[in-house]
Amino acid sequence: MSQVQPTDGNPAPEQGQTAEPIFVARQPIFTTDRRIWGYELFFRHSGAAATALIADQDVATARVIADGYALAQAQSTAGKFMLINFPQNLILSGAAFALPRQQCIPEILEHVEPTEDILAACRRLKDSGYTLALDDYVGQDGYEELMRLVDIVKVDVLGMTSAALQALAAGLKRFDARLLAEKIETKEMFEDCVKAGFDLFQGFYFSRPEVVTGTKVSSAQQVKAQLLSMLGKDFEVRELSDAISCDVSLTYRLLKYINAAGFGLRQQVKSVGQAITLLGQNPVRQWLTVVLVADLNPSPAAQEITFLSVLRGRFLEQLAGLMRPAPALSQGSMFLLGLLSRLDVLMNLPMLEIMAQIPLEPGIRGAFLGEATQEREWLDCLLALEEGRFDDAQAILQARSIDMETAAMERLSATEWTRNILGLGG
Repeated sequence: MSQVQPTDGNPAPEQGQTAEPIFVARQPIFTTDRRIWGYELFFRHSGAAATALIADQDVATARVIADGYALAQAQSTAGKFMLINFPQNLILSGAAFALPRQQCIPEILEHVEPTEDILAACRRLKDSGYTLALDDYVGQDGYEELMRLVDIVKVDVLGMTSAALQALAAGLKRFDARLLAEKIETKEMFEDCVKAGFDLFQGFYFSRPEVVTGTKVSSAQQVKAQLLSMLGKDFEVRELSDAISCDVSLTYRLLKYINAAGFGLRQQVKSVGQAITLLGQNPVRQWLTVVLVADLNPSPAAQEITFLSVLRGRFLEQLAGLMRPAPALSQGSMFLLGLLSRLDVLMNLPMLEIMAQIPLEPGIRGAFLGEATQEREWLDCLLALEEGRFDDAQAILQARSIDMETAAMERLSATEWTRNILGLGG
């Protein structure tokens, strides 16, 4: 099979190749202190045209992975690791060498048999400086030699008791590998895994609200959430000015932003109303998006949710202009639908309680509360894309006359916009 040489930078497309959009789904991986360590990536090519032009299918698939990595890198902050699934044929083909060794970690899928050829391919990767991960190890026989080669062992902990976790982790201590617990769905499971000695953690628990009994919406949170609800509407300068002026921090930051952001103003802006008039509605909305969403929960674990919330909003706003028939919501309201869709996680409160505090359009409110509305369908589409359920997303998109290639391009554009507005560009 074709071998690809190791690379320290981004893979470059071959001359004459026409790039085709790729969807990237990512799931964050956390450390014990709930900081993002890296991501597991899932890719879907929007079509088959690019790979159909290449005779060697292994090289073609490697290119899809490499292109997907480049797109995922644009969604991430520097220094985060990326786990990428590798089935048997891709391990043997040397496709992993198309990816930079410092950041990308080939993840050997659970059904790959540790044959001599596989072991030899893994040794070549190790000798070239790559980190390796093994997916879904449960103590099966015949994996001793492979276990000595890998640096990270992933364990599906869903349904395991605390005692079983302790026993499995203790048995894996003889190998020089970090333990990654996946499919963590509750706080108790996370704590059991930490106690058992796992180093890294992945699962839907980290994207759900951690509700504390008796917790209420703070006055500061309520002001910020109400401001967010205004972003999808046309507003009077006085109305928005009064709302911002109620928060000393927001007032200071807005004035600092407009006076220092290179707007070429001849005189200093000294009032919130003047700042809003000079900037205009859209720039103010974008600026408030960054500040308010980030401020709802500034913890390291919430940074991923903040990025995802802004990306969701921008992506739906862009799709709204392409939908046929047109959606019931305006583009601004579609932006709000995506932007506020993870408020429960950012505020650590049930969505029902949050909705009682914020005036929103009935369609948006119903979608957040789980009602079977058109707006809820678009949230389901977002979730399907993020979880790698691309066929489910495609069905929803096509029902509105949007093909996957167009959607992939719009998502890439939304990603770049999100990075810029959150100050992650460059």
